[in-house]
Amino acid sequence: MERFFTSRKEFGITMEYQNNNRNYDKRNSRKAKKRKLLFYRVTGILLCLLIVAVIFGTVNLLKNSEEPSLLNKDGTKINGDFAQMTEGQSESDSAISDQVNKISVDITATNAIVINADTNTVLYQKGGTGKIAPASTAKMITALTVLDYCSPDDEMKVGAEIEMMHDDSSRAWLMQGDTLTVRQLLIALMLPSGNDAAYTLAVNTGKKIAGDNGLTNKQAIEVFMDKVNEKAGTLGAENSNFVVPDGYDADGQYTTAYDLAVIAKACLADPYISEIVASYTSYERWPNGREVTYNNTNELLNPNSQYYRPEVIGLKTGTSSLGGACVVSAAVINGNTYICAVMGSTEDGRFQDSINICLLYTSPSPRDMR
Repeated sequence: MERFFTSRKEFGITMEYQNNNRNYDKRNSRKAKKRKLLFYRVTGILLCLLIVAVIFGTVNLLKNSEEPSLLNKDGTKINGDFAQMTEGQSESDSAISDQVNKISVDITATNAIVINADTNTVLYQKGGTGKIAPASTAKMITALTVLDYCSPDDEMKVGAEIEMMHDDSSRAWLMQGDTLTVRQLLIALMLPSGNDAAYTLAVNTGKKIAGDNGLTNKQAIEVFMDKVNEKAGTLGAENSNFVVPDGYDADGQYTTAYDLAVIAKACLADPYISEIVASYTSYERWPNGREVTYNNTNELLNPNSQYYRPEVIGLKTGTSSLGGACVVSAAVINGNTYICAVMGSTEDGRFQDSINICLLYTSPSPRDMR
């Protein structure tokens, strides 16, 4: 009988060799499992990091595309991160002045800014990021917010909400029971600067936003103003807080010349608002049969005014005790669109200030345009 092993010693060596092989295989198997597990963990971590990076990049891309950021003349980005000021100029504001105020110009306004809306470049500023009362320039953000929730052809009925405005308010002389389209109310809001139109738009839109016609007028205003400030923040006007829809002086209400320029740019991008603010006069027949003609309070658009400039295409005036006389204007000069916000000036001085700084900084031959 053939023997497989010649001796116990030989048998022992063979068994030991086989055991060692089995132990080696087990160790290799454990190592393989560990390597496989480590691979899965590393892959999972890298995948998570990739997802986070993609999400972060997408959010920043969307944010940058939504916010109409402005640049200094040297290309430095200007945004809502500017320090707010209570008096005078902040350090960042002074730095901007050094960069963009290359030409000396004397203006009455306490706060002003001029931007090229096509390149988002700041050409001039004076207290551009300082807190100021908006006066009726706030009606620009009111108009933008209304159109986020209402169609221009929607009809609204004037009610007791017009009694919420102050006695010395500018008005479009709406009467309770009048029926107007949203577009017609926007004309009454932007041309004669009707505070009555502001409250009619705000109350009706606030009730629509809430989906509750049973809201009191005050509650509807609160709903609407929440959306107004949300809209301002979305546009990049981050240093503003609007309390009432007509811009009348109110505790806690403020904006900046920079923020108004941002809001004005959004108004120019809206086909309905841009058409309205570019008109000096407007005739309308309302759904209830009433016929009205409104003239724009912006003397830069008045062909019979000494301040008339054919290049001007809007936007909005304002006057209040805290804000002084204001005007946010826009003009197309040499194929470029410029926005100028002048705040804290005088009744006539605001228009001359706009001419002085806007045309001086945008025209190669400013004397020809005076």
